[in-house]
Amino acid sequence: MEMISRYGAPPTRLISLMNCLKYPLRHVRAGDKFVILTDDQMDPLIWQAMMAELHSRGAEALLCLFPKRAYHCADPSPMSIGAAKEADVVIALTTTALNSGTPGLRQIRSEGGGKGKTPIWLWEEANQEILIDGGGAATEDEIKEMCDVQRRIGAVFDNGREVRVTSRAGTDLTADISGYPPGALADRWGAIPFERDEATGRFGLSPGTWPFGEFHVEPLAGTANGVVVWDQTAHFPPGQWREPVELVIEKGKVVDIRGGHEARLVRRYLNLYGDENSWLVGGEISVGTNRRCLPYTGNMRSEKKRYGAMHFGIGHGADRGVVKSKLRLEGITDYVTWVVDGKHTVVEDGEILV
Repeated sequence: MEMISRYGAPPTRLISLMNCLKYPLRHVRAGDKFVILTDDQMDPLIWQAMMAELHSRGAEALLCLFPKRAYHCADPSPMSIGAAKEADVVIALTTTALNSGTPGLRQIRSEGGGKGKTPIWLWEEANQEILIDGGGAATEDEIKEMCDVQRRIGAVFDNGREVRVTSRAGTDLTADISGYPPGALADRWGAIPFERDEATGRFGLSPGTWPFGEFHVEPLAGTANGVVVWDQTAHFPPGQWREPVELVIEKGKVVDIRGGHEARLVRRYLNLYGDENSWLVGGEISVGTNRRCLPYTGNMRSEKKRYGAMHFGIGHGADRGVVKSKLRLEGITDYVTWVVDGKHTVVEDGEILV
């Protein structure tokens, strides 16, 4: 963001943008069908680079551009959902977050191709600086290293029952993280992104976020208790925060939001766009693993992948499908410590130890 604010974003950066897409699009083949979802506030150079790189590889790419959605996790245009059902892969290049919790996105995942599960690659809130100079510049070796770290974290959580999360800013939360199938977290988060399914030849459900780099776990509904302090930024209000926001959580539900201006805006946002389930802790507890993501960008797409930073989500679930809500709201906590079952320190003050 610093370079863009100082010097602007010249159209000649299309060359660099296409170059940074080579790794995530490395397995694209002639005849693959892609639908790109974007909105009128996204930098056109980013979706142009995506279209150009896909076409250069012989893929069929369709762009669906619609007005920016009113809030994060709102469904895209119904017409774009119809188009997305015909795709092998859907790429979200929107300025508001999308995920499989919204009705339209659930429809795409369940009714599309790819053995009944259409992959949706989440690239929302991306900008040129993040893609070219930040986390999107990660190399193949760096991606493999992230996957190895994430696999090791997953192995600890696969054998654990409870996590305690603390932070310098005052976070102190405990939650039950049991109930996943054996080895599920290590397998999922150790997987290389943007891979094809060997059995079908299609793009499978391997990770598809870019920039890449996170491990997350979803607590069992109703088990999270304590305080989470978002001290950097969140989906809303955007930008680098000046005052932290304290979420008081009892039995898996946010019962109070404390702080200054940002806290007031978070409460208003949830009341305006959410429903009663948007206050539940069904989202995710996640740590970033990408060392190329810089601090203090105020951009969730980058901050949630930043090494050692936690994003914590309220609202509908990321894995278990138990909590369903109108929206999910995620925020960033810095300098976190994670301890599993009171004895396994996985992250300490923002450093991953496993």
